[in-house]
Amino acid sequence: MNPVTNDWASSDPTQNITLAEADQFKNQLASALVVQFADRFVKTASGAIIDETELRRNNPYPAAPVNLWGTVAGVGAAQVNIAQMRTAVRAAAQGSNPAGDLHTILQQALPKTDVSMMILRVPAVAVAIGTAIAQIS
Repeated sequence: MNPVTNDWASSDPTQNITLAEADQFKNQLASALVVQFADRFVKTASGAIIDETELRRNNPYPAAPVNLWGTVAGVGAAQVNIAQMRTAVRAAAQGSNPAGDLHTILQQALPKTDVSMMILRVPAVAVAIGTAIAQIS
């Protein structure tokens, strides 16, 4: 990786995110939804793939936005752009159908996984279902 040239950012600003923002999003997904990234990497403008570890080690601009991609831990995971996934999750939280929107987001990231069963394993969902069931008498 040439530290003089920064082609780690996409020409599409919606695909760029700083490493600090990506770390925060990764931690929030893991704690709130029990969803983790298996790996993360940069797709450069010239088409190269740079592993996140290499980027962190050699990046002279750690606060600069990068075109960060990854795969969510799961069977048959698809590559997703981290910035666009974060935008989609935020939009889902503010939308009229957050559960359905989250299902769609995760289904795109994990096309070979039963996302409905995965969502039901989220602790907060289990508590909400248990509370709702307990109120039925």
